[in-house]
Amino acid sequence: MDTEFERFLTDISNAFIDRIFDQWRNRLLLLFSLVTKLKPIVLTTEDAVLDSFQQYLVAVKMMNLDLIDRVPVSLEECPDGTWLGTFRTRMLSGAHLATAPYTSTALLHNIDGRFRMSSMLNARGHQDWTGVEEA
Repeated sequence: MDTEFERFLTDISNAFIDRIFDQWRNRLLLLFSLVTKLKPIVLTTEDAVLDSFQQYLVAVKMMNLDLIDRVPVSLEECPDGTWLGTFRTRMLSGAHLATAPYTSTALLHNIDGRFRMSSMLNARGHQDWTGVEEA
């Protein structure tokens, strides 16, 4: 499952750089929750996921990002069959960090050999850069 975790991290990173919503959406499960430093956010509909994705694209443009690099830290199988995947994220503009690196953990579900995420802890909300808060 380590290889699948790496593929998952690549998909959720490149989706924003390449601006491919379906690549992001295909790695999520609804209800999808993000726990940020400001507040927890729960996305319950396709429209909410799309709106959130579009706001993150605004943040990517504002920071002039050309690379989002997520590196696996750990992957743990839980007794209920879910997985906890912890990773370190770096966002770069050119050769420079656009923001301090941070560590997050995703609650992952193995569906037909592919990880899909239902929650991310210590997510960075786009509102840090866009000023737009999730509902």
